[in-house]
Order: sequence, then structure tokens, then C-alpha cells
Amino acid sequence: MSESATPENQARGRGERFLINVLWTWTGVAANLFVGLILSPYIIRHLGAERYGIWALIFSLLDYLWFFDLGFNTAVCNFCARFLAVKDNRKINETMNTTVAYFSLIAVFIWGLAPVVSTRAHRFFQVSIERQGEFSTLVLITMLSWGLCVILHPFVSALDGFQRFDLSSRVWVGTLVARSVGYALVLKLGYGLVQMAMVFVGMQLLYYTLNFLNFRRVFPHLKLSLRYARPAMFREIMRYGLRSFVASSSTLALGQSGPVLIGHYLPAAAVGFYALPSRLLEYAVDAVSRVALVTRSSAAELSVAGRREDTVALGIYANRYCLALFLPLAVFLAVYGHPLLIRWVGEAFAAHSAPLLPVFLACYTLVQAAQYNSGSLLFGLSKHGGYARGLTVEAVLYVSGLVWVVPRYGILGAACVAGACMALTRGVYTPWLVCRALDYPFLAFMRGIYVRPLATAVPVAALAWLLKTRWVAGNTWVELIMAGGVCALVYSALAFYTCVEPNHRTLLLRRIPILGPRLRDGRA
Repeated sequence: MSESATPENQARGRGERFLINVLWTWTGVAANLFVGLILSPYIIRHLGAERYGIWALIFSLLDYLWFFDLGFNTAVCNFCARFLAVKDNRKINETMNTTVAYFSLIAVFIWGLAPVVSTRAHRFFQVSIERQGEFSTLVLITMLSWGLCVILHPFVSALDGFQRFDLSSRVWVGTLVARSVGYALVLKLGYGLVQMAMVFVGMQLLYYTLNFLNFRRVFPHLKLSLRYARPAMFREIMRYGLRSFVASSSTLALGQSGPVLIGHYLPAAAVGFYALPSRLLEYAVDAVSRVALVTRSSAAELSVAGRREDTVALGIYANRYCLALFLPLAVFLAVYGHPLLIRWVGEAFAAHSAPLLPVFLACYTLVQAAQYNSGSLLFGLSKHGGYARGLTVEAVLYVSGLVWVVPRYGILGAACVAGACMALTRGVYTPWLVCRALDYPFLAFMRGIYVRPLATAVPVAALAWLLKTRWVAGNTWVELIMAGGVCALVYSALAFYTCVEPNHRTLLLRRIPILGPRLRDGRA
């Protein structure tokens, strides 16, 4: 056996590839976080509460169109990872052509449906009379553009399956910056929601087109022809995809039912108040979801090789590191959340949104950050049937709870229902499914994820509370930045030794230009 083929070197190669892919995906996350923090208050000031609520509502409605995905994109990612591992180019072509043919039919259906839906959508929501025409135009534009984008989306999923996150992340960052600049210019010039929607559509089309070209470059064997769209492959994708569809459709219901039902029972402005704190946390959770894309394709690769122990380690470390990365923000927001919202979006928005922040913070930290990778692991293992059923139960409970709670307790009640449902299914049931699939003790799995990051957070939270009560109250941006910097630096320094495994610390240090060569030469 050659030196490069030893198990230790193979494991090191997988670890380095995983780390590089994660770092590339985080470039997009960092750009999204920066743009979101800067752009959101600018948009709110120019649009006002109701129009900002309509903007948030439009994206919730747009996401519902992904019900037509039927799990096909998840199947594309999984199938491409598996077929690439065995170098079966013919199967990859069949997968891509079959999926594109299916989505082409769906696009035609959506284009026919768009004029009908757009003229009637405002009747379900409490949109003021003067905004109903604008709302209908937005629905029409977004539905028509979704039909174009969905045909190209499988090529992004295929890049994920090929683990070429460097390419998709570069495109994501470029189009994100261009879209944000477009939003700012549109608002600066005195235009409104319709023109912002046009900017969004243009950048989405550019994003998908560039990723299609990227895939053609990565996979030069691509052949687009109906003769490669096979009924047998369609059935195979459907078998995998239907389980994914149950999970993804339930996830859509969980993510978007809140804004939609709030928009139905309460004025449109309440949608913006509800969406703001969750969107703030979603900017950070996006880092976790990007890691989960790498986890899913890596788990598929490990499953093909039958490496159960490596798969268990992947689940524990991916979840633990994501929780550790999220906790500095969680500690900072737990202590400084209210003054941050006041400085960020003003007292009027903060008065409505700040009470929701502790509820969202708890569930996003302990569930989304700490267990998001568990769901992706099940997809990679093709063991996601139970996960899909669990999400369906959660979605039913969530929507039923919202129908009863929102008219009585408003947006705070909606946040509490969301948190409770999320904790039961995705916080407990999902990791139990992972442990059952991998024949691994549940308590050991949970200890491996939670104990070290949470224990490290305790002294940092005490320090943050002491800072706020005695020295840095958070009344200015300078004070908020100082407090956030202290939380991030202290937690990161501690977690680097308490949460990160020694071999993973070495991998990270090797990426530092000064230390990397010395470590590789054995001098450090």
C-alpha cells in the first residue's frame, strides 16, 4: 500500500477536503451576514412597516412553490455524489436530464397558474387597499421568475453532490453583492417593491446561469438531450425524492406558515415584526445549513464506502462545531439583544420584535445550530424516512397551534409554538434517528455535541452580563461592537481548545500562512 493510500492519509484528505468546502461555503455566509446587517435597516427605513412586511410575505409565498420539487434536488445531490464515487458518467447524465425534463413541465404549469394566483392572492391577507395592486404584481413577477430558475436549479444541486462548493460560493457572493447594491440603488432613486423584485429576479437568473456553466466545466461529459431522460431513472429519483419531499414540504410549512398565517390574521406590518428577529438568527444559521450541504454529500460518500465509525464522527463533530460557532452570537444576543435591535432598526421595530428574540434564540441555538447536520446525515445515508415523518407531525402541530394561538396571543405566541415544536422533533427525535441508523448510543451522541460548547459558554455569558451591568451597557454602536468582539474572542479562544479535536486543530493551523509551512515541515 502506498503512503498516500494509508487509512490515516485518507482520513486526513477527507478532513482537509471537508474543511476547505466548509470554508468556501462560509464565504457566502459571511457576505450574506454583512449585507443583511447593513441593508436590512436601510430597507426598513425606506419601505416602512407595512411594505417591509409585504416584502417578507412575498418570499414566504415564493418558498411554497418548492412543494413542486418533490425531493428531486435532494436526490440529484445524493445521486451525483454516489455516481461520481463509482465514476458512472452515464448515470449522472440520466439523473440530470430526467430532473431537468421534470422541472421544465413544472415551470410551464407555474407560468399558467401565475396570472390566476396573482389576481387573487391579496384576498387571503390583510393588505391595505392602496398596496393590493403592488402586492399582485409582486406575486406575478416572482412566480414567473421561479419557473425559469427551477429548470436550472438541479445544476446547483449537482455541484453540491460533486462537493464543488468553491464554485457555487463564488457565484453566490458575487450575485449577493450585486443584488444588494441593486436594492440600495433602487431605493435611493425613489423606486419601490416592484423594482426591487426585478433586481432580485435578474440576480437569481444570473446565479443559476453561472452555476450551470460551472457544472458544464466540472463535468465535461454532460449531454443535454431528452433521450437521456429515462422513466426508470424518474422512478428511482421519485423513490428517493418522495421521502425527501415529505421532509422538505414539512420544512417549508414550518418555515413559512408563521408569516403566512400572521399575514392572514394580523396586519401586514406584523409579518415584518415577526420575521425580523428570526431573520437575524437565520443569517447565522445559514452558516450551519451550508455546512450541512457538505455533511450530506460526505455522508453519502462514506456510506458507499461502508465507513460507519467515520460517519458517526462526522455527525458529532459537524454538529458540535456548528453549535460552538453559533454560541458567541447566542451569548451576545442573550445579553445585548434588545439594545442591538434599538440601534439596528429603531425603537418602534424593537418594541415589537425584541420580546420574540429570547424564544427564537433558545430554539435556534439548541436545535438549529446543534442538530441541523443530523437531518443532513440521514439524507446522506438514505435513512430519512423517519425524519420526514417526524417533520410532518411537527408541521401539523405547528400549523394547528398557529391557527389557535395567533388570533389570541399574536406573534409572541407564534414564536413559542414554533420553538416548542422544533425542540421535540428536530432537537430530540432527529438525533435519536441518527443513532438508530448508525447503531450508536443516543446519550453519547448528545454528550459529544452539547457538553463542551455549552460548558465553554457559561463563563463567557457571565463575563458578558458583567460587562453590560458595570461597564459596557450597549447604548452605542461602539459599545455593542466592543461587547460582541469580547464575546467572540473569549469564546473562540476557549473553544479552540475545549471543543476542537487535536487533529482538527492541526488542520486549521495548517491553513494559516505563517504556521502552515512550519507544521508541514514538523517545526511547530
